This record gives sequence, structure tokens and C-alpha cells, in this order.
Amino acid sequence: MARQFKLALVGLLALLSVCAWQPRSVHAQTTVNGFEVRAVLPSDNRSGSNFFDLNLHPGTERRLPVKITNNSAKTQHFYVQPNNATTNSNGIIDYSNGTRKDVSASTSLTDMLSDKTGLPVVIKGHRSSVVTFRLKAPAQSFAGTVLGGFVVSSVTAAGNAKAAGINNLAHYVLAVRLRESNQKIQPDLVYHGAHYNVSNGIPIVGVKLQNTAPVIVGKVHLKATVTGEGHKVVARIDQQNLNFAPTSSFDYQLKTLGQKALKTGRYRLNMTVKADNGYWKFDKLFDVTAQDSHKATAYKQPINWTQIALWVIEALAVLIVLSYVYRRIKQWLNRTK
Repeated sequence: MARQFKLALVGLLALLSVCAWQPRSVHAQTTVNGFEVRAVLPSDNRSGSNFFDLNLHPGTERRLPVKITNNSAKTQHFYVQPNNATTNSNGIIDYSNGTRKDVSASTSLTDMLSDKTGLPVVIKGHRSSVVTFRLKAPAQSFAGTVLGGFVVSSVTAAGNAKAAGINNLAHYVLAVRLRESNQKIQPDLVYHGAHYNVSNGIPIVGVKLQNTAPVIVGKVHLKATVTGEGHKVVARIDQQNLNFAPTSSFDYQLKTLGQKALKTGRYRLNMTVKADNGYWKFDKLFDVTAQDSHKATAYKQPINWTQIALWVIEALAVLIVLSYVYRRIKQWLNRTK
């Protein structure tokens, strides 16, 4: 009986392990990507930075070499894409939006590069190669910080991942920060309105913000509430360690409480943004129209079959343990009679 119990318990633990495992990007990096990337830093790179962190002079030309090492045994095709830094809907600096430039920016990383759309490279197994981008600073000096990055991905790995049904294929990002002086720039965070919408099936309140200054708004602590009729709170958020890219516009998103749809009517947004270089407070009204309500349907939580399977297996494990204990107690009682 004890042996049967152990075998059953081991089987259940194995099932628990299988059900609990979820694919992560680290697996994609190890088994699919198989490459490393680093910046070949110039001697005048800012001390302590492991990315391109340069002081430029108007009209000067520089080279930005990116070294890629193919750790796999097979030849891989890579692509190095230069991108301008933006801010995503979570309030995080994002390097994946290509050559898009905010209207408040006087220049950008891709403006300065000769190869604005990126460069391909083919590397044999267990070999390295350097991809070099040519950069030319604008003739007219710029203030503050220009922020961007190089996104390196394996075209070969992407094809293999697609065939294997892997969606979380990782890529590497090398940041690039360019300045012409150490002059302190004050950030300017501007509110451009709020609206009600749906994102990935979830009702959200989007707040349009813009950092019009060429400086990072760093170490942000953002708190916001949205209230409706009768001062009822319908959305709330409290986030720390956010960062807004220089000269960037973004639609910051607040999920509604309980992921419930909002009714037609007037709402109030109260938001505070505290950063290491500024403080802003917005107290604004906005309307949810009948058209908004029609477009934005309430989010229905999908059935999590993995979680249900875990609950069933855990319940079975408990029943087996209780059954075993009951039988042992019953046997002991019979022997003592």
C-alpha cells in the first residue's frame, strides 16, 4: 500500500510540474536564439556605461559598431534595426517603434544614421561579426538628450520559432544616448486629454501625455484615480519606477476596476506624477459618449484551463493522502482490538 501511495503521489507531482510550467523568453533565448550582442564602445564613451553613451559636436561623424556572436552550430541570418526611443502605454521607455519621431523632437537617432532602416548580416556557427552604423550629428546643435537603440534579432530563429509555435522569441536591445552638452534641461509633461476604450479586450481609460522636453522623466511615481457619478471610483493605479522617454507622446492606460465597462457620462481624472526631476498634477474632466460605450465592451475573463487542472490535481492529491491516512488509522485500530 505504501508503495502504491508513493507511486500515485509521484505521478501527481509530475502532472503538477507539467501543468505549472509556462514558456518564458529565457527558453527562447537559450534554445532558439543562440546569440549574444554587445556594443564595441569607443574610448570616449561615457565612463560606467555599457551602451553607446556619447557626447557629440555639431557636424561630426561617428561609427557605432555592434558585435554579434552566433553561439549555435548553424549559420544564422540576423537583422539590426535602429529605433528611436518612445514611451509605451505602461509608462516604460520602448525601443521597438522604428523611426517614428515625436513632433516635439528637433532630431532623432535615425535622423543621424545613414542606414535608417537597418542592416542584415549572415554569421556562421560559433563565429562573430561586427555591424557598423555611420552617424553624423546635425550641423545645428541640439539641446538635451537624443535616445534610441539598436534591436538585434535572428531572422533564422524567428522562422524556426514560428514553425514551432513559439510567440515569445527574445531579441537584444542596445541603447544609444547622445548629447552635446551637460546643460540641465527641465522636463515638461503635458496633458492632452483622456478617453475610454478597450485594449486587448480589457476596458481602459487612456490618458494622453507628452514629454515635450529632450530629457528623460525618470524614477516616476504615478498615482491616478478615475471617479464617476456619485464620486464612485471606477479606475485606480499606483505605479513606481516608471521612465518617460525624451520628446515622446504616449497613451498611458488605466484598467477599469473589475475590468467593468463604463457607462455613458462624465468622469473625473485625478493624476499625480512625481519624478526625480519634476512634479505634475492633473485634475481633469472627460466624457464617455454612447459611441464610446458601444465600442468598449466589458472584458470577459477567459477560462484558465491550466489553473482548473491544477486545482483538480491538487484535490486528488489531498484525497489520496487522506485515504492513505484513513486506511493506516483503520488498520492500527483493528490491530489494537
